[in-house]
Amino acid sequence: MGKLPTSSSSSLADLPLDELVAYGRELGLLIDPTAPRGELLRLIRARQELLVELDRDALLDVVKWARIPVRRSASKEQLAKQMATITKARFDGLSNRGLRALARLRGTQVGEGEPRTTLERRLRRQEGLWARVTRKRRRVIGSLVSKFVDASPAQGDYQFLPEENGGSSLKESIEEVGVMSGIAHKLRGAADQYLREKLDEIERRIDRKLDEIDSRLGEWRDQEIRNRLRIVKITLITAIVVAIVSLGYDYLKARSELPGQTGPPVAGAVDTEPPG
Repeated sequence: MGKLPTSSSSSLADLPLDELVAYGRELGLLIDPTAPRGELLRLIRARQELLVELDRDALLDVVKWARIPVRRSASKEQLAKQMATITKARFDGLSNRGLRALARLRGTQVGEGEPRTTLERRLRRQEGLWARVTRKRRRVIGSLVSKFVDASPAQGDYQFLPEENGGSSLKESIEEVGVMSGIAHKLRGAADQYLREKLDEIERRIDRKLDEIDSRLGEWRDQEIRNRLRIVKITLITAIVVAIVSLGYDYLKARSELPGQTGPPVAGAVDTEPPG
């Protein structure tokens, strides 16, 4: 068994939701963007565990059958991303192990020792009615067009893409294609390598700057929240003090108006005291 791709699994939980959805779809998953984050993580990790189980040679069989240009040293994750773009539903020429690997990546149940025809039929049914109608329509149009256009030359054997650090030496390139073409080929390769390194360096600098900006924005946001909370606290304390003063004033006013105190004479009152 191989290892899970560290580049995708080490910081998987830290990815923003939109990048998590995009990454899952690149691996061939049918992702619902409204699904909870925990469910998305579960689906992606299950797909990574499936890639660990699958045979790498079986994945190479699929990309060779679909004639997708990849490097021989491509990782399982890179192969799975390429396989997610395959829409073919006719599996002639695909090995049995490749067919089983493709079926598992498409979420089709694969039984032990299941006949190939049954598995192919299940994959076609999984495609959906509308997709099958569209495919048949394109097949009819293609057959009509091919009657008026010369047949394309037969495809040769599948060739992997050259490795990044591979290739022939300058001497061999000059021997094969000549002096100017050989030097141009080598210079172009060196320039491409230089540009890749510079772009990687620029990307790392941008990432560091973005991290610094995010950290500073976080500090400013926390300071703003603290200031707002302090204002709210002062406002609440002021309101409580004003309420207490108002209640005290009302209490003192009520006590000053208690019965027993001399009030103003009542109009129409009769003086019952006899004259002296």
